Amino acid sequence: MTNVLAWATFGVCVALTGIRIPSALRGENRMMFVLFALISLDILLSLEVPYEFLDGLMGGFNVCNLLLRFLLYGTFLLMGIKVARAFGSRGGERAVRGPWGIAVLAITAVLTAVFFFSMDTSGSTVGLEDLDPEPALDLYSAFGRAYPGYVSACLIPAIWRSVRSSGPALLRAASGMLLAGLALLIVSQVFPLIPDSNTWLRPLINYSAALASALGLGGIWLSKTIARRTIHTIPSDQR
Repeated sequence: MTNVLAWATFGVCVALTGIRIPSALRGENRMMFVLFALISLDILLSLEVPYEFLDGLMGGFNVCNLLLRFLLYGTFLLMGIKVARAFGSRGGERAVRGPWGIAVLAITAVLTAVFFFSMDTSGSTVGLEDLDPEPALDLYSAFGRAYPGYVSACLIPAIWRSVRSSGPALLRAASGMLLAGLALLIVSQVFPLIPDSNTWLRPLINYSAALASALGLGGIWLSKTIARRTIHTIPSDQR
């Protein structure tokens, strides 16, 4: 079931990226195209077959996992800025791209690399599932979840206001979908509390969060596109 969800999420993200290509070629909102492309790449590197193939090319030391972590940090930095601007959240944008936000990103990135290189990571294994349990691995995983959780927490207040607003139904529904995805990322911070017998919940939560976030972003973009076209089709004397 989780494998099906993973590939379905990847397919949705690739489709959303493809839909954005014509607009990107016209120079319209290229940041959204880059964001969907990054999310697609993030999902690809989390899938077993592509992961093991690419990591094998890099020596089989799970460097692919470290690359995925840094790609995720870049994805959430871009998404944080884009979403905060879209919802008019100056506080959220400052929290992501201001001094504190950059400091959180820098500290997280440095510690992620430190703990990765302090471990024995030989033997390609998606999600590092087959590595020997050790404190460094737990800390590496925790920091990998921390920055996405931080950005999610910065964005949720503005998105919640949109959900509760009297705006277009599509925008509110898409905002609710994005809110659900980001809320799941915050829930992922408690992964260490999940019993070993229920570890299947972790990828389920992660892929559900990615799918909900991607669909939410796509719905928000579609809602704003429809709104702009509606305004342009209304005669000027009727506006």
